[in-house]
Amino acid sequence: MIPFTVIGGFLGAGKTTLLNRLLREVTGRRFAVLVNDFGTLDIDGRLVAAHGGDTVTLANGCLCCTIGDSLVTTLIGLLERPERFDHIVVEASGVADPGRIADLAELEPRLQRDGVIVLVDGVDVRERAADRRLSDTVERQIQAADLLILNKIDIAPDLDTTRDWLCQQTAAPILEACHAGVPLELMFGLDRHGVTADTAPPTCFASWSYTWRDPLPRKVLMDLLQDARRGVLRAKGIVRFDDALDRRFTVHLVGRRLDIRDEGPWGDTPDSRLVLLGLRPMLGCLQRE
Repeated sequence: MIPFTVIGGFLGAGKTTLLNRLLREVTGRRFAVLVNDFGTLDIDGRLVAAHGGDTVTLANGCLCCTIGDSLVTTLIGLLERPERFDHIVVEASGVADPGRIADLAELEPRLQRDGVIVLVDGVDVRERAADRRLSDTVERQIQAADLLILNKIDIAPDLDTTRDWLCQQTAAPILEACHAGVPLELMFGLDRHGVTADTAPPTCFASWSYTWRDPLPRKVLMDLLQDARRGVLRAKGIVRFDDALDRRFTVHLVGRRLDIRDEGPWGDTPDSRLVLLGLRPMLGCLQRE
């Protein structure tokens, strides 16, 4: 299945800026990006390999598609193309509910829901949420997020108040950014094909990995991954639980979405392996335990 990510957020929050970074900086992965309007994307002409009217093929293997009369029709047409893509990304319109778009992956067996990333404008998100004409849209977008990006922190007034307010609206991890400058590996670094990002995480992020022979209590792992105070943003691994010693489970965490699947019996030495990516200093506390 192809990982399926939705990028949402209100008008002007920075969604297109984030997509431009994705198209410029991606290495080793073929993204298909669905957008409402090519005109908003600043695609480097040196990257454009071919222009097909409603599609732009890039030299790095990525493809941009405009969303036609129906997102579903456009998405199915993309899946039926001969090219194979590693990841599909949809930029939701500024007034759309990104959670409902992400639910399309539940209806299409060729897609795997990989998460909803929502950007909010640190300058005026609270003002818009207080506007009765806009509040429902803004709140739905925030509550749909698996990962929230608080953007424009360099010009945002009263940032502490905005940060505290967002924490009351959602349990999703919150990354702060200027010009949508978050590490791309935090957004797309966890899929079922074992693809890893080439770029090393900046100093505000930490990684943790461990291999062990003994079976793991299931509740211990669940508590670890679902405790927001740990600062875990991404997790992947292969685990043997003490309540199913002969079974092999894959573990995937994207934002708040935890997926644990029984992949059948162990075919080799049952060593459990787990890799986490998260925020310092919280994840650093885990490393010392």
